[in-house]
Amino acid sequence: MKETPKVRRIPAYVRNPHVMKAAIYVRVSSARVEQLRSLSNQVSAMTRCVYLMQNWTLKDVYLEVASAKTDSYRREFNRLLDDCKKKEIEVVVVKSLSRFGRDSVEVIESIRALVNAGVTIYFMEEDIDVDADYPEWELSIRSAINQAENEHRSENIKMGLRYRAESGNSGLYKKPCYGYVKGADGNLEKDEAQAAVVVRIFDMYLDGKSYSGIIDALAEEHIPSPRGSERWSKKAIETVLTNVKYTGNVEVMKSSPTGNRYVQKETHAAIIPMERFAAVQEQIGARAKRKRQTEHVSKTFVEEISWDKPIVSTETDRTHERREISWSEPKPEEE
Repeated sequence: MKETPKVRRIPAYVRNPHVMKAAIYVRVSSARVEQLRSLSNQVSAMTRCVYLMQNWTLKDVYLEVASAKTDSYRREFNRLLDDCKKKEIEVVVVKSLSRFGRDSVEVIESIRALVNAGVTIYFMEEDIDVDADYPEWELSIRSAINQAENEHRSENIKMGLRYRAESGNSGLYKKPCYGYVKGADGNLEKDEAQAAVVVRIFDMYLDGKSYSGIIDALAEEHIPSPRGSERWSKKAIETVLTNVKYTGNVEVMKSSPTGNRYVQKETHAAIIPMERFAAVQEQIGARAKRKRQTEHVSKTFVEEISWDKPIVSTETDRTHERREISWSEPKPEEE
């Protein structure tokens, strides 16, 4: 007897008449190349996620390059929140809880603000939809765990950097700067043309030129900055004058919170003798001290003048009303 083939009925798909307006929120901690590359990858992944949802439509993408040091911190999040309050956004897609703020407190506050505006938040990595019914205590636990893992990972990275610095294997020891290139063997070698500019900068500073004077001299000689600009910046000149690498030594992890620094001596050919480098550092300190003294004297002069008292002439013994005068603070020595 012939077996009757099994047939499975597939019901017709009925599209949800309500299409939810979705937004993507992406946050990175800096504008460095690797962070911007991460931002691009996040946007691509979340865009695919939105278009796989049959009743979602992408309305906007909010890209946050977050920095607590600037006034623009959370500008894009605030724009997102405003749009949610206007009911222009109904669902927000975020890569993970850890990408939503600097710490667990900020993460919870951000979620609370959006949920109160009536939206749902979808976290891709955790695969959870967060709305007004989602228990906040669970979010707090998840966020705290993420923060602890991030801190542990960060500490491991710092420990690895310290270990490589102590053992002399850090790549920072052989990182080229203006005046050097990396040779075929991986060691630093002089770039003779740039090295001559470094020597000239040190000479001009010891001859009494200010930063601005050095910048003008380099511009007149059409010597481009390390970044290829026509004019050097004050920061670029300062970086050259304070970089110990020009002495043939390398110092790494100078900004370590432990205060420890690691120095590897005679790793490459010197451009500036140590005695000349030390003389420049002493000169930088002396100029900075004079500048502070000038500013202090100027401030004291202004504060100690009694502008509301009359002037008594010692020659005629006559009293004169003090007239308003204009006075500008002495210009400190330019660096």
